[in-house]
This record gives sequence, C-alpha cells and structure tokens, in this order.
Amino acid sequence: MNKLRDCNSQPIFNVYRRPDGFYWPKVFVMFILLSIKQIFHKIKTALTNEETMLKFYSDLERPQTLSNHDQPIDAVYFNAANKNGDHLVVGTARRKRGLIDGFLYLKINDGKVGLLESFKLPDTSLYQEKEEQKFAAEGLKVECLEPMKKWKIIYQGLMKRSSDPKQSFQVDMDIMYTSNLPFFNFDTDLDIFLTAKCMALEKWSKEYFKLLKQHHQTHYEQYGSLKGRVIINGEHFQINMESMRDHSFGNHREWKNLHKYNLQMFTTENGDRFTVGNICFPITLSSFKVGFVYSAADKKVYPITHNDFELYQHGESGTPPVDYAFTIKAGGKTYVVKVDVVDTPHFFISKDWECKVFERFCKFNVNGLNGWGASEWQHRNVMGRDIMEYETNRA
Repeated sequence: MNKLRDCNSQPIFNVYRRPDGFYWPKVFVMFILLSIKQIFHKIKTALTNEETMLKFYSDLERPQTLSNHDQPIDAVYFNAANKNGDHLVVGTARRKRGLIDGFLYLKINDGKVGLLESFKLPDTSLYQEKEEQKFAAEGLKVECLEPMKKWKIIYQGLMKRSSDPKQSFQVDMDIMYTSNLPFFNFDTDLDIFLTAKCMALEKWSKEYFKLLKQHHQTHYEQYGSLKGRVIINGEHFQINMESMRDHSFGNHREWKNLHKYNLQMFTTENGDRFTVGNICFPITLSSFKVGFVYSAADKKVYPITHNDFELYQHGESGTPPVDYAFTIKAGGKTYVVKVDVVDTPHFFISKDWECKVFERFCKFNVNGLNGWGASEWQHRNVMGRDIMEYETNRA
C-alpha cells in the first residue's frame, strides 16, 4: 500500500525518473499496446512481396527530404575497429541551409600515425558549397551504392593529430562498406517488454504522448565490414575493420533536449556483434535502454531484453568513466561486458555546440572473449561555444 501511495517519487538528480506506485500497471498496459503493434507489423511484413521490400530498402537508405522544421535531421554514421586497435569513425548529419554536422576519426595503431581527427574539430560544422541532398561536405562524402549491401566513404583533405593539433596530415581515403547481415530497426525490433518498462517510468498524459510522436525518429543499424585504402602524407595503409553503420532521420532533432547517452558498439573474437545503449531524453524517456546482439553462431539478431547499466551511476559530472562493466541479456543468454577505454577524443555537436560527445575507442571483454569497438558518450553542454574559453582558462 505504501508503494501504491508513492506516486510522486523524485527523479534521481531531478532527471532520471524512478518507478512509482503505478509503474507495473503502466508496464502491463504498454506491453499489451506494443504487442499489438508488433503483431500487425509481422503480419504486414509477411504479406509484403520481394519487390515491395526492395523498394522499402531503397527508400530507407537514400538521403531523406528534410522537413520544414528549423532543425530537421538525416544522419549516417559508421563506427569501425579491428583487433589490432585500428579505428575509423565517420559521421555526416544533414541539416538545413547546407549544414552538415560532420566529423572523422582515424587511428592507425602502428606506433607512428596514431589518432587523427577532422581538421575543424572540436567544431563539427561543415558546409556544402550549395545545398544538396547528399551526405557530403568539405571533402567528406558518404554514399549508398546498394541498399543494405554497399556504401562508399571518400575523404580528401587535411586531418590533424589528436594529441598535437598543430601537426596536420594530407589524407586520401577510399573505403567500401559491405554487409550480408540483417539490419535492426529500432522502430520495430526492440524488445517490447524492456521498452514498456522504460516508458512506464515517465508521467503519462495527453501532452506526453504528443511529445513522443513529435520527437520520433527512424533509426536502424547494421553491422558489416570496412575495406579499402588510406594514403596519409603519401604513405599507403590498408583498411580492414568490422563496422557498425546506422541511419537516423526525423522531423527534427534538437541536441539541447538530450541530457546524456552512452552507446557501446563492438565485436568479439567469435564474430558476435553488439550495440548496447541507454539514452536520457528527459522530455520523453529519461532512461531508454536499447540495443541488440548479432549471434555469429545462430546467424540471428536478438534484441536486448535486460541491461543493468544505469546512466545516473556514471559520469554525471561530465567526465565519463574509463573502465566499467555491465550485464545484458539477449537471445536467452547472459553477457557480462567489461570495458577498458584507450582513447577519449571529443567534439561539440552542431553549430551551437549544444552537446559534448566523446568518441571513446575501447577494448572489451565479454564472457571471457576479447572484443574491440567504441563507446560513444554524450553530455549536454549548457555553455555552448563559450565552453572553449572556459576550458582554456581552467587549463
């Protein structure tokens, strides 16, 4: 009875909502609603012929028409690594008026080149010469060649050493992404019970569900491989990495509405692939746990059904942890994930620098198996571009 009366439990740090007296009834209601939605989706998919499905893939993979909102979003992102400690991260997000939120990281772990980053970083604002419906700006171009199969990444321009920004390098990159693995659509493939529990944490109202609809974004991910060549100051390097690729688009994305998120993307030595995340978007979902596991043995993708990683337990002051662990469940199997961060470069996203994003290159261990990949960690930056002066004075 005391639990039922506790209908106004205070959020942790006034941000992360906790279960109240109506939590489990709300979980039950939302689970039923999501189950019905999932059933209709499966029926629709089963009745769809191959030609229609191929058109759906083609429409999904192309650059989307931007909405009339001031801050529409259409973003493609690659995060790749291999067991040797090499990394490549590419991000291009189309916005209005020819603005591309773009960035590039390249690490050749040979003891000489090290970690290179886009010449403009920590600023991610790239501009097209004229506004085009392409993921391209200032020497960086990402293009779909075959839906759900092949993408091309091209870059020609300067990059700088992350540890010594005064050192610049001429970089010529020609990389091909290929995949024969299934993609995971966050609209339809997330575990509905875990999603129901995340939604039940929030205060429901007509306005709440209106906000959910307004801020909805389509997001899907697919694992594959990156192969190609990079020329750095005339020296040739071959690229061969496992890669996660995603595509996100929606009516609008205002980075200032994101409080914090943490996303892990990695591969283990047995060929399994993992995406594990927790997103704090306080106006709709203060703890949205997402992700999936591709099992190489089963050749199947399983949604994560349990994740004990809590955002409020890590780095709320703005400094993310460099070693941590968590447990997830997917496909009826439990995975104990240990993370050791090797590099922590960062940038400020969008033209007003609303958020600080750490692209953390990591070593992983999952149930005793070694892994490699990245942890992307975001924090709200309330100071905007003034943060540079603050950090300079603090140093």
